[in-house]
Amino acid sequence: MAGEGVWKTGIDFIPESPGVYVFKDAKGRVIYVGKAKSLRDRLKAYVQPAQHSDYKGRALRDQIDGFEVTVCPSEVEALILEAELIKKYKPRFNVLLRDDKSYPYIAITLSERFPRAILTRGRKVPGYKYYGPYVNAQAARRTLALLQRVFPLRHCKGAHPGERGRSPCLYYEMEMCMGPCRGDIDRDSYAREVGSLCQFLEGKHQTFLKNLELEMKRAAQNMEFERAARIRNQIEAARKVLSHGNRSSTGLEDYDVIGYSRDELEAAFVVARYRSGAHLGNFCMYIKLSTEITDKELVTEFIKRYYADSSSIPPLVVVSVKPQDESVEDWLSSLRSSRAEIRVPLRGTKRKNLALACENAALALEKSKAERMSDRENLDKALKELTLLLGLGRYPLRIECYDVSTMMGTASVGSMVVFEDGIPRRSHYRKFKIKHTPGINDVGMMSEILMRRFKSLTEEPRKGEEKSKVVDSSFARKPDLVIVDGGKGQLGAALKVFEKIGLAGTEFAALAKRLEEIYRPGIDEPIILPRNSEALFLVQRIRDEAHRFAVSYHKKLMEKRISESWLDDVAGVGPGRKRKLIEHFGSPSKVAEASLDELKRVPGIPSNVAKALLSAARSLHKYESKESSGSKFRRTDSPWNEAKDEGH
Repeated sequence: MAGEGVWKTGIDFIPESPGVYVFKDAKGRVIYVGKAKSLRDRLKAYVQPAQHSDYKGRALRDQIDGFEVTVCPSEVEALILEAELIKKYKPRFNVLLRDDKSYPYIAITLSERFPRAILTRGRKVPGYKYYGPYVNAQAARRTLALLQRVFPLRHCKGAHPGERGRSPCLYYEMEMCMGPCRGDIDRDSYAREVGSLCQFLEGKHQTFLKNLELEMKRAAQNMEFERAARIRNQIEAARKVLSHGNRSSTGLEDYDVIGYSRDELEAAFVVARYRSGAHLGNFCMYIKLSTEITDKELVTEFIKRYYADSSSIPPLVVVSVKPQDESVEDWLSSLRSSRAEIRVPLRGTKRKNLALACENAALALEKSKAERMSDRENLDKALKELTLLLGLGRYPLRIECYDVSTMMGTASVGSMVVFEDGIPRRSHYRKFKIKHTPGINDVGMMSEILMRRFKSLTEEPRKGEEKSKVVDSSFARKPDLVIVDGGKGQLGAALKVFEKIGLAGTEFAALAKRLEEIYRPGIDEPIILPRNSEALFLVQRIRDEAHRFAVSYHKKLMEKRISESWLDDVAGVGPGRKRKLIEHFGSPSKVAEASLDELKRVPGIPSNVAKALLSAARSLHKYESKESSGSKFRRTDSPWNEAKDEGH
């Protein structure tokens, strides 16, 4: 690491105080900004070698040439400074957010002498205060139009009132502008109206409405009926603004719900905003992951990056995982000038809202993957990287990937997915029922699948039959690269199959799930693809598609087995007893839910058979519970439809 000697001598003089540290590379560019409770302890940790799986740590240490520190009075102050520096420098090793799209904001032009309220997108202008984002642009425009009736600020463009267009304008005649161009209102009174608008946009609705109602009553008592009528119209317009959201509860709570979904390379976050009990919509942001990061760390970084740039911070933030840094709550409280809480709900409406946000995040992540896979430039880059990093003899224009899915050796299946030029060839997907490999034997099952797929390429057609009619359309082409899900055992099985049937000219690789290690023939050590490479993304996408395809087929067979035929596997249950059980309970699934006493009460079912039924039912419930817990907040379908089951 560059400058390591300076590190060892310089760190000893750094105080054990909270603060912010900035790492720079040899060219003086800021590459990482961090916050620490103890600056000396945190920087000493960077002197130690990174763990083997910490790719980001190793890469960061290799590029550090110098550092700067800033001591802060508290951790909260350090968090505020860290957020500002990350926004300023956008360091490549920090977690950075990417918007799903350019959302509209309502901006208050505070830098102007008489501010306006405008709708804007894109780059933020210094001196403007932003509120939002708003999910729907039409709803944002409608909200702004209603707000302009509640708060009669000027509508004219330009830094000074009336400098563009006729003065006074039509809005003044309609009593929707206080007329600063005519001098009808002084700057202080106008500023108070701007302050009320900002309070309203920050969610302080009830206080604003109560003040307006008191002012309306005072105006009526003073015989100022026209003014009282204007205030009444303001109150009605304000309530219309508040009624635009979908009411989610009978309460008037303000809170945000943060759901997320992730894989090894990217995370999608969905923030659902609820104000006064109304759902104001969701918006999505993405984080590109360049390292191993825990869920707690990921949620912590998102909250810090998102709320550092947010104009509306509610008193409650609902998450599925509590942040790793306990000072984040204090930091949020300081930003909103009152207590803020981060909570993981266990039940009730908020738990349901959180589940929905997580489901929407999973959909967003799938959408992002599909869009990335359709990018021709990225695909070409991925295939080129894969060729070089794996040492392939040629471009892998046709890649086939195989996976096995089983449940304790029951209803075992295999899948074959095909990617040509980096794009899924759905019509060439195939499913396999395992026929000749009993028990729990992943390597044996993989051998069976590969043998059944490739043996047709060496078989001669029967007399009088064309070869094109013998070979399945998906099996007619030999792949450039075969990827098997697993480790060295699965790779060895694939090599033996090709050696046995006498095929050559195909490359092989095995992808292990645990550390994304790729095993290649003749290479003892696994290959680790760079975590930010397009090649890794492509390989993972292919492997995940094969896994999804296999699991969906296996689940389909298991569900059919559970609902229709599980009684056939119970000792002592023949066609007659099976008919009696279904007639008594109504369906096989109801039989599985019955107690031992209920089973014994069925005519013709002896005690030993009832016990066997109960034991089998418990096994089924165990399978079902495992399936449901494993699929929580996950999406089982894909942008690509399943291929038709050809019965292979």
